[in-house]
Amino acid sequence: MHVLATPLTAPEPSEVPWGWSSRFRMPLYRPGTKVRHGGSWETVSHVGLRRHDMTVYLVGRTEPVDPVELELAPTVFTTARVHQQP
Repeated sequence: MHVLATPLTAPEPSEVPWGWSSRFRMPLYRPGTKVRHGGSWETVSHVGLRRHDMTVYLVGRTEPVDPVELELAPTVFTTARVHQQP
């Protein structure tokens, strides 16, 4: 069996697929995040995932909320590795 070695390097910027960027935005639902639900500000308690469905639980409520019903500012993420400083 003959195996070819391939270098483990990042793709050149010209090879990035259309629509991709070094940064992207998406909502981040985590405990303590402030969200707007039905005209009032609420706090996220925890998040549940079941069979490809995500539900968000709010502080003081027993029933989950569909994320589509919530408003929050999107968080900016990077797709490049960033070295953390100690």
